[in-house]
Amino acid sequence: MKQIKWKRLMLMLLAFVLSTGTIACSNTQSEKPAAAKPTSGNSGTASQTAAADLKIDKNNKSPMTVTLAGGSVGGFWSGLGQVISKSFATSYPGSAATYEPGSGAGNIKLIDDAQVELGIIQEIEVIAARNGMAPFNKKFENLMALATLYDNAVLHVTVRKDFADKYGLKSLADIASKKAPARIGINQKGNLNSLGSNALLEANGITETTLKEWGGSLTWAGSQQRYEAVQNKRMDIIMDFVFAPDAGLEETAVNTNLVMWSLDQKSLDALNKAWGLKEINVPKNTYKWQKEDVKTVSLSAIILVSKKASEQDQYKMAKALVDNLEIIRASHPSMKEISAQKLANTGSVPLAPGAKALYEEVGAIKK
Repeated sequence: MKQIKWKRLMLMLLAFVLSTGTIACSNTQSEKPAAAKPTSGNSGTASQTAAADLKIDKNNKSPMTVTLAGGSVGGFWSGLGQVISKSFATSYPGSAATYEPGSGAGNIKLIDDAQVELGIIQEIEVIAARNGMAPFNKKFENLMALATLYDNAVLHVTVRKDFADKYGLKSLADIASKKAPARIGINQKGNLNSLGSNALLEANGITETTLKEWGGSLTWAGSQQRYEAVQNKRMDIIMDFVFAPDAGLEETAVNTNLVMWSLDQKSLDALNKAWGLKEINVPKNTYKWQKEDVKTVSLSAIILVSKKASEQDQYKMAKALVDNLEIIRASHPSMKEISAQKLANTGSVPLAPGAKALYEEVGAIKK
């Protein structure tokens, strides 16, 4: 009897082992490994992501849908937005790029919130954003770039010649040393490039308070207001970052004798330290009334890219810009020097991984 029970127990145990083995084999054959999840596009910083590790299909020709935040309607950035859109559609037929009016500071917030794929900003705004300076209420430390659009917006210090001659002035430092009653105009406060102009004044001991003490004034206003004020002799000096030659200044010079001042080394060093602005030379005769070379600084404009854009699209957008350089060059005289190398040189703002991969591929930057 015990033997019968023992045999039944052994048979039951054997059946159990066989059945569990069959189940295990069945599960092994029917279950497939989980598919790898696609990358989100911007996990980690651009500098941490090696181009070789990206999942980019270089033969991908599918159209893109992109929103680009720029500047005011009808302004220079608006024109650049149209050129960028044309580049995307030329390289990737069917692509739709929508231009959204904005501002450099506002565009940074849109990019950080992933509300748009692209935004045009000035490098001076990046520094303000990183430091949490007004109008930013926090620090923006993870910004990524698609490309540099231009690096030659030049700080002009333009002076009515009769005012300079009257007080024997040849530089901003002379205004402070002679306490000349200069009426100075710089860009409006909403435009952050006015911070560069104001920093230049402060580097030379000139503030709104000191100007008032000397009988002068500091006005923050748009370019057209300043040009008109100089023509009407209500303003003596205007300062702004514009391309050289600037049409507004040329028009102003028709009825007003002007001179343009160079920056001394102290001023150049101060602007480089505070805002990363690089020295540039404006050759004499750039304007008919400009008799000497002018040493000053330049400002760049950068296209930021948000985490909303995949690495694949970052690559494609950068490729479209490189492939259509002639379209970009033809858009404005100031863009004639643009190249793949200049697009890729985004200064302190790291390139987005997909864009970096493209620029490495075409030899614009080293791997």
